[in-house]
Order: sequence, then structure tokens, then C-alpha cells
Amino acid sequence: MNRQLQAFPAFRLRPPADDSAPADVVDANDLVVGQVDAAAGGYRGRAGADSGPKRADALRAAEDAAVFHIALHGPADAEHQPYSSASEARAAVALIPLQRQEIVDAAARAYFFHALRQEHVTAILDGLEAIVREHFAIGTRGGCRRVARLLDQVRKPAQALLSQAAGDERDWMAFPLARLLAFTEMAAGRLGATATEPVSDLDGPFPDPHSADQALATAFRTYRDVQALANALPTLPEATLHALGTLDDAAAQLPSGPCAKNRADCRTAASALGELATAARNLHAAASDTAAEVHALAQELTAIAADTSARLNATALLLEDAGRHGSVRTILSTLREAELGGESDAGTRSVRVGDTETGPIRRTEDGRWTGPGITDPYRSPEGAAAALIDHFRERQAAARPHA
Repeated sequence: MNRQLQAFPAFRLRPPADDSAPADVVDANDLVVGQVDAAAGGYRGRAGADSGPKRADALRAAEDAAVFHIALHGPADAEHQPYSSASEARAAVALIPLQRQEIVDAAARAYFFHALRQEHVTAILDGLEAIVREHFAIGTRGGCRRVARLLDQVRKPAQALLSQAAGDERDWMAFPLARLLAFTEMAAGRLGATATEPVSDLDGPFPDPHSADQALATAFRTYRDVQALANALPTLPEATLHALGTLDDAAAQLPSGPCAKNRADCRTAASALGELATAARNLHAAASDTAAEVHALAQELTAIAADTSARLNATALLLEDAGRHGSVRTILSTLREAELGGESDAGTRSVRVGDTETGPIRRTEDGRWTGPGITDPYRSPEGAAAALIDHFRERQAAARPHA
């Protein structure tokens, strides 16, 4: 009976026809991608000539074979699903820098005293440092795309080193590189999917002030990246220089401290980020073919600043409704019991508790939100949705027979 691999659900371990043969690791199409061999009281997963460490469990060895396959061929389509939450995405990305020590140790054995001067190893380690710095960028859709792009700074040198390593060098480096590549390939694909189909905690109000501060810091770091890249170029057209100056002016208006302590701070920061997004958009349009990297990074900054601005505006509206429910935490806690749908073309959003639709809520002409039984509209969709959920729970409680 085939057994699914827990770490890589698209792959399965198929038992051998007889005890003397290796077990096969197969993909979703039942194609063999590797084998698991018995090895002196344990098991080793292999793909082609590459093999992983000895494992006590055959399924762990099968996961090693899958790692080699993903490193060389990329993850299966089924592995490109969006993350269920920002915290899940951060946890997956956090695994990548944890591979640093394994890469360093393997490089020391493969290259001896020259390990940290091997160009691909150096590039990998630099890329891992960048991922550590940007770990908390995964708080907006634009931030997800930024981290996915930065993963290339790890992935490309790792792919280059794996493709050229041979002999003893490959024996030491193949599995650590493959494991690193498997994590980066899967994270990059899923971050892209998450940015395209964002989970609830990447849209709408920030769950806490610290998350807002992290998103603002990501926007500022991205601006500094644009600035550094532009300064490194020998010449730039006059239109691009003018757009860069406007971008510098907009960045100078960003808050230097906490940005979401209250409604006023949220609106001030949102306005400054809106100006930064506009300036970045103009730079993207002005950057010439000779500044292609500036052009691309300006687009990234536009998305991050616009996403963060929108979320801060949503946070300000939620703070206005907090008094009617007790606190922001109360509203967000209530919303965890339900599913708040996206806004339709008609300006409505569904509010489902289990299989029951308690809404929908709808946008009023003055931009507020109302729904069945709501006589005083709310400023935020979250406030209106929480009110409907509370009313639904009250009706449920009243309908229960009393002892």
C-alpha cells in the first residue's frame, strides 16, 4: 500500500515487489522520482546518483528523495497553494535561514579553508541574510512578492552550485543544497499564490499595531533599496532623476516611530504611504531601459506602499468602531468565528457562520456598512460583520430550551 509523505503530500512511497528491491518514491502521476534503499539498519533516499543521509524511518528517507526531485524539477502543481495565514507563511520562510549552518558545515568539508570564498557559497549566505532581514515583510501582498523575489538570491547560486558540483564536492554538498532548494522553491511558489489570492490577515485592518509598524518598515527598506540601486548607476535620464527626487521627498514624510497607536496616526501614515506609492509609480514610469532594475524595484515599492496604506486606512475605520464592541480585539475575536467574504461588484460582502449566512453586509452611499437588523451603520465592514455575528449568537442562545 502506498504511503503519502507528510512533508510533501504530492509524493508517495510505494513498497517494493520483493524485499530485495528498493522502494519507489512516486509523484501524483505515479511516475518514479526516486528510490529508498535499505542501508545497514536504516534507509537512504536517493534520486539518480545523489543520496541523502541514513534515516531510521523509510518515510523520512523517501522525503529525502522527494527533496532531490523538487530541487531539480521544482514542486508539484499541488504545492503551489496559498498559505492559510501570514503566520504559516512566516513559519515556512523561517525554515530557509535555518539551513545556513548545514550549508556552512558541508562547504567546510567540500572546500576546506576556501569554503567562505567559494562564490556560490558566499552568494547563498548573503541571500539567507536578506531573508532573515525581510522575514516580517510577509504582512501585505506586496511584501509576499518581495520575499518571493529575494528568495532568488538564495535559489540561483544554490542551483548553479548544485549543477556544477562533482566528485567529493558533490557528495558533501548535494543534499544540503537540495534541501535548501526544496524549501525555497516551495516557499516562492506559495508566496506568489498567497499574494494573488491573499488570506484574510493580508487584507483589511492590521491585527495589532506591531504588524502595522513592520509593514511600514518594509516599505521604508524597499525605498532604501531603490535609492541604493539608483545611486549605483553611473548615469540616469533627467526624468528619472526628477522622479527619484520626488520619491526622496515622499519618503522623508514617513513616520519615524509607531504608526498605528490611534486613528489619527493610522490616517497620517496611510496618507504618507499613499504619496510614496504615487511617487514610486511615477518612477516606475520614468525609469528607462538602462535602469531596468530600478524600474522593477519601483513597481515593488508601489505595491508595498499601496497595500500598507490601504490596510492602515482600514485599521483607522476599525478603531472608530471599537468603542461600539468594546475593543478591536473583541471585533477580531468575533470575526474568527465566521467567514467574511470579499466585496462584490454590488458592494456587498457575505458573513457566514458555519453554513449559515448571517448577512450580507453592504456599503451605504456615504461609505459606511450596514446589514440586516443594523440601524446605525458602522464605519468598517469588520464592525458591521461582528454585529451580525453577535446578533446571530444571541438568537441561537434565545432559541435554546431552558432547563
